[in-house]
Amino acid sequence: MGWDSISAIVARLLAAYPVYSIALSILTIIALSAGLINIRLEQDIRKSFSPENSNAGYETRVWLEYYGLHIYPERAFCIFTAHDANSSVLQEDALEEIYSVDRRLSAAVGMKDAQGRSNCEPLCDLNNPFYLLVNQTRKNNGTMQVFQYPDMPFAGFDIFLGLHFSNVDFKPPDRRISSNSLVLWYFSRSDTPEGKLAFRTAVDELFDVSKNSSAFKSVKFTIFSDLVANREMIRGAIEATTLMTIGFFLLLTQVIIVIVRLASVKMTFYLVATSLLTPMAATIASFGAICWMGFPSFSIQCVTPFLVLGIGVDDAFILLHRWKHHIAIADTTRRLEQVIVDVGPSITITSLTNIIAFGIGFFTPTPQMSLFCLTASLALLLDYIFTYTILAPIVFLCNDASYQPVAQTETIPRADTWLAKYSQFVCSLRGRMVCGLVLVTMYSLTTYGIVTMKATFEPAKAFPSNSKLVDSLQNIKPVFNTFFPITVIVNNPPNIENAKEYNSFKHLMHRLESVPGIRGNDRSLIFLPHYEKYDRFANSLSLLLGDTYQPSYDNLPSWLDTIGNPPIVKYRIGGDNRTEVTAFRLTLLGQGMSEWAERARAMQHIRTILHSEKHFNATLFDCDSAILSIILTVGTDLIGSIAVTVVCMAIVCFVFIANFNAVALITSVIASICFVLVGGLSLWGADLDPVIQVDVLLATGFSVDYTAHVAYNYFRARGTAHERVYSSLAEMAMPMLEAGLSTFLCMLPLIFVPTYAIVCFAKTVFLVVAIGLLHGLFILPVVLALFSKDPIEEKEAVPSAATVDQEKA
Repeated sequence: MGWDSISAIVARLLAAYPVYSIALSILTIIALSAGLINIRLEQDIRKSFSPENSNAGYETRVWLEYYGLHIYPERAFCIFTAHDANSSVLQEDALEEIYSVDRRLSAAVGMKDAQGRSNCEPLCDLNNPFYLLVNQTRKNNGTMQVFQYPDMPFAGFDIFLGLHFSNVDFKPPDRRISSNSLVLWYFSRSDTPEGKLAFRTAVDELFDVSKNSSAFKSVKFTIFSDLVANREMIRGAIEATTLMTIGFFLLLTQVIIVIVRLASVKMTFYLVATSLLTPMAATIASFGAICWMGFPSFSIQCVTPFLVLGIGVDDAFILLHRWKHHIAIADTTRRLEQVIVDVGPSITITSLTNIIAFGIGFFTPTPQMSLFCLTASLALLLDYIFTYTILAPIVFLCNDASYQPVAQTETIPRADTWLAKYSQFVCSLRGRMVCGLVLVTMYSLTTYGIVTMKATFEPAKAFPSNSKLVDSLQNIKPVFNTFFPITVIVNNPPNIENAKEYNSFKHLMHRLESVPGIRGNDRSLIFLPHYEKYDRFANSLSLLLGDTYQPSYDNLPSWLDTIGNPPIVKYRIGGDNRTEVTAFRLTLLGQGMSEWAERARAMQHIRTILHSEKHFNATLFDCDSAILSIILTVGTDLIGSIAVTVVCMAIVCFVFIANFNAVALITSVIASICFVLVGGLSLWGADLDPVIQVDVLLATGFSVDYTAHVAYNYFRARGTAHERVYSSLAEMAMPMLEAGLSTFLCMLPLIFVPTYAIVCFAKTVFLVVAIGLLHGLFILPVVLALFSKDPIEEKEAVPSAATVDQEKA
């Protein structure tokens, strides 16, 4: 009664001041939407996955500090594969084509700024192993002769070739090497407009070249770059937006058909326009509010307007259905009051649960998904408010006193006859048996899907499947499966003159090289063993005189000069002219790391070891660590998020329904929908990844729409269980089917978008609509009737199927 009183007061206020309500709402929309002048589209792919305060953010800052950089450099890698599976990229004709690409990118990253620094500094030496292989060995019938592989000795230092070649054929007797694939790496600081433009232009030109399969005769060429990746993500968003306009027109058609049945023809235009413009205005205002808060916008948010539109018209359908239902009330104020009293609580329940579900999604660690949830949550909140302050007054003002629907007689129409029989089936033993069979089959398939679901994430999922970037990521897998580089920055290096400290560091290296997936046997790329050989040689005279060898860093500057001063060690010369190492970089080599789940586990293991050896202040760095960290926790986070959301749903339902049994049933059905949804997505080809985590979280809010309305009306009805089931379905079945169809039509075009993240979102919506309708219109009524043995004092008798037949006779 309390909520009924509140609903009645709201209705009377809206009926008394409809124009003021609409005008104030429009002013609010304009004020919020003005924030769009500050809109900022975030194009950095890393920022879309990693917040600044995460472990990945900290590790990136340490890495940047080591290299003296202020912003993360742009990266690109080029993959060259021989056209013929039996040929080599090291043949002369292939090398010419490879060098033509390399010269273009090298010129861009080699551009100097006003201080005389190249754009690639301090990472200009990335491709030196390839250059040395080509320049320092002799050509012999299209193959290269080296001393050994994957290490090539040069100037007292082993040059590692493994990060450049895959499918290598190395024959120790004649020491000839051939390779079917080559990777070249490029970094550009891009901290000046000229440098950034030069690198972007070169990458764009080469990406266009990669689309032409006949551009080169001897090699197939693909390129991956953050710049291109950002652009391809935006292209996927534009494709999604374009296709979703088709969904809008499908929805428009449905809305017109529905409203024509519920209102007079001359008022149809106003009601259709208001039903569609209300959620659209709420979305625009939400984006404006996000901009006022200073948040950026990500490409994934392009689906927000259509999502809110598909959800928002649901309330319009329910409101209009109820307005027509009370057409016999001549006083429009009393009519609006009765409509708001009838539908207000159930609309509030479903709206709040959607708002809360998206609001909980805001706390997900992935920034692009977090802001997507925040935008949608605000939009749904505004749409809920505008449903009362705009749509309800418009419906009130557009009342056509001359409109008379088809006259109703005492007999029940044919549609209701079918509904009466269906209600009787739901309450029968046969209906319960069918329900049990459906649940057993559905839960069995769902359990299989969940058990076989794989926790992983592929970066290709962020791009359209027809993008050449997908080919690049596929072609790099053989390299990562053989040798995958994992950088560790040691900011408190061991003093090698202190045997205990040096041995402690060697123990750390042994632990790191024992991590599953990391190559052991001193396979790591670290300067200390090589420098120690040099230092021992530099002290060979004293050793010949019988002195005991004592390692020190004193010969480090001369050794670094000998090998070209690569950025592997940072040192300073102390006051006593002693060399002090302040930091150095080492590289662990993994294998089988093209599988991201394996890579994530290895990274976490390494991170744990480094944290346990804090005295070396060593930090892991992987440019994809933000995604890898999410992979490790996605399963736990998904369960936790669903649990928190379901609890919030239960609290909201209890506040409005105030019936423990009803809330328990609704909560159980919501949990069932979520469980079946996850299994269904797995069977439909989805992996357990951050995309699915957020999608399922959002679907948890949708699931309430298909349960709360039926349950709320069931517990308000009077009579036997059969009569109450009939009453609730008679009021809500058609609006729920129309709402499910509207959401389906709005999201339907997304299934044709060639981007995994967007397609998964569409699949989630389709499944939750289908599963939700099955639960709301069949399973929930069966359960409600099963546990409602005693009839409640009748308020309005609802005829059974038998009674209907008698009346018709």
